[in-house]
Amino acid sequence: MTLTDSPTTEADPAAEAEAAAAVGAVGAPSPVEGLARPVVTSDSTVVGRLFVGVSLLFGAGTAVIGVLLALERLGPSSPSDIFGGLNSYFRMWTLYRASFVLLVVMPLLLGVAMTVVPTQIGAANLAFPRAALASFWSWLIGAVILVASALADGGWGALDGVTARESDAMALTLLGTAMVIFSILVGALTVATTVISSRAAGMSLLEVPAFAWSMLVAAAVWLLTLPVAVANIVLVYADLRGRPAVAFGRAEGPDIWMQIDWLVEQPAVYAMAVPVLGVAVDAVGRAVGAKSALPEAAVVAAGLFGLLAVGGWSQDYFTAPNDHRDGLVYVVVGLAVIVPVAATLGAVAELVFRGSKAPDRLSSTRFVGAVAGLLLLAGATGVGALRVIEPFDLLETVATTAVFNAVAVASLAAAAAALWHWAPSLAGGDLDEAPGRATVALLLVGGVLLAVSDLVSGLRGTADLPMRAVDADTLDRLLDSAAFAGSALVALALLAMVRVAASVLRASVTAVPPGEDGAAA
Repeated sequence: MTLTDSPTTEADPAAEAEAAAAVGAVGAPSPVEGLARPVVTSDSTVVGRLFVGVSLLFGAGTAVIGVLLALERLGPSSPSDIFGGLNSYFRMWTLYRASFVLLVVMPLLLGVAMTVVPTQIGAANLAFPRAALASFWSWLIGAVILVASALADGGWGALDGVTARESDAMALTLLGTAMVIFSILVGALTVATTVISSRAAGMSLLEVPAFAWSMLVAAAVWLLTLPVAVANIVLVYADLRGRPAVAFGRAEGPDIWMQIDWLVEQPAVYAMAVPVLGVAVDAVGRAVGAKSALPEAAVVAAGLFGLLAVGGWSQDYFTAPNDHRDGLVYVVVGLAVIVPVAATLGAVAELVFRGSKAPDRLSSTRFVGAVAGLLLLAGATGVGALRVIEPFDLLETVATTAVFNAVAVASLAAAAAALWHWAPSLAGGDLDEAPGRATVALLLVGGVLLAVSDLVSGLRGTADLPMRAVDADTLDRLLDSAAFAGSALVALALLAMVRVAASVLRASVTAVPPGEDGAAA
């Protein structure tokens, strides 16, 4: 098979899964019944479903925190009224961001990959299925520690002094964060190794479907970026628990968060959205029944986007007063990241032009979710480009949150497209289209409201830690209302996806022979 003949969109997901099951039938893991299955399984399908289901549950809780944060901005309430104090407000503000990246988007897309990627490349299972299972359970334990300690007065620093109890809880939050990151790294390594070493005979690395390729790129980016955050956490933890702690380990200020906030800012924030490009090409191609005439474009676009999303180098905490965000490299990266997203939009448009225009196909969840995710990601990169242009002076404003929210919601919309596209593998059967389209619509409208309102607020000089302003004018109130409406719509979408999470988790404990549930064992 030549590169120009390579399938950039795979066959019917159910048929593909059956073929993969036939390829990998020899040596496939034996099915295990009941609740013991998620504990002892070596089936990548089960592990992927566990990641997907639990991350969606975390997503619903995270979205509720976002609504409360937006409600505080509306007034006449104050942080003390809703959260119990300034420190509690800061704790939830940071938890919202860290949770969306580490507890929702990354594990959600990783779970989809663990289930789908082996079937896409004709592998019987992940390269290291036991390591994948260990990554899920260690991720879950770390996530519980992270959330519980943050809710128990922990978190990543404070704004109004801390007690000894709060300092101890912060140490637990750092431990949980490190466990979560390490677990994601292990899971990403299993997916990357599978794509590299377990492809079907005759399939070159450049011939794998778009989603599998994008996950390989994403895994590489995560493996290059997340260890830097772990190093930051180790330094902070050592200084926080040492006697005496040095300045950047102080618990009574925002110093701890300032060492890891680069994870939710440009360029590292784009790392969680690399799979959006692969989902868009595969899901749209399948929806319209077309293959790309230029498959190389999707390969190059995903690779370039991943390269520009490598983070860690841009953190400026240790280099003050020299700020890397004032440097040429930071500006170039912030502008250049538009290019691969625009190229993928072009590739998707070419697929639609060459494919079927049947209304039922163009209104399917896989199609509208993929397009919505790609458009939101394009909007995020556009806002990010404005943010690095010095005359706009947006670096320290709430425009930073606009980029973060747009990227996170774009990833969720693409994940919805993936869930409906590969539903036989992920949920054990097809999912209803009407709820799927409604979920995507809520995400799209909510994401646009969040991004636009925060961008305009940023242009008006609102700080990146927005709290209700005493002297807020009418436009400020309108923008805060739009942000609240956007948060509420995203929360409704994620709450609606709890039903999908239940279906996925139910499928993870139901033992079936390899291939019967649409997934290769």
